[in-house]
Amino acid sequence: LYDVADVQSWQQLRARGVIPDNKWFLLFVLGRYSVGQTSSPTDLLPFLAAHDGASPWAMCAFGAQENACAIAAASLGGHARVGFENNLFLKNGLQAPNNAALVAQVAQGAQALGRPLAKADEVRQLFLN
Repeated sequence: LYDVADVQSWQQLRARGVIPDNKWFLLFVLGRYSVGQTSSPTDLLPFLAAHDGASPWAMCAFGAQENACAIAAASLGGHARVGFENNLFLKNGLQAPNNAALVAQVAQGAQALGRPLAKADEVRQLFLN
């Protein structure tokens, strides 16, 4: 979902039964359509204000503040998707050598917040009956 209007449309379609009941996981996309495709942690707040809490959520963020956005999401009870498709830079401004470096710094931030990291099998269980 790219903006508040998308969140509201999602909720309306669910309420009308167009989107069936299921274990949905929402992705809030920050900065994709902003000038220069940049994002800020505060970009997450309108999404959360519009979200009804019925589904778990994650965010992905474009630009150099991807890590700050991911840590904000973790601190607000969400999840994060990070990687080269949205950002090439570490939080210190240096170019990341690989995707693993971007993931590692978010994992460190989540650990500092006391947020446990899920294994792939644990995430899969969220979507099973």
